[in-house]
Amino acid sequence: MESSSGAANPEEFQLVLSPDARAGWRARQALKQRFAGSLPPQTIIDLVAIVTELINNAVAHGPQKPITVTLVLGDETVRGEVADQGNPSAAIPEIAQGPANGRHGLEVVDMLTSRWAVYEGSTHIWFELPRER
Repeated sequence: MESSSGAANPEEFQLVLSPDARAGWRARQALKQRFAGSLPPQTIIDLVAIVTELINNAVAHGPQKPITVTLVLGDETVRGEVADQGNPSAAIPEIAQGPANGRHGLEVVDMLTSRWAVYEGSTHIWFELPRER
């Protein structure tokens, strides 16, 4: 399953992905295509890296249900959410544990975003990054 939308409001984009090994690749292709010309190249690179890391986490640790990516372009920020329909009581790994314990993806998210947090356990993460990088 894969679908995308955004025609109603050009500043909003949603992508629903099957949770398989190619989900990150499909998201990267869709984001590059959708935002080419709308966002600066460095912002697209950072956005793709953030979304890919969050999707890869959802594929690796989620319940193998569809993953939803939602992005909204504001005047100064890009706000994104990745939700995997997982167990809302599952704990998010601590960034402080570092890449040696498999936490490198969240360090990338922390480094590239202006802020991020988790809704509902580890199943729904939101982030913001500056629109102009």
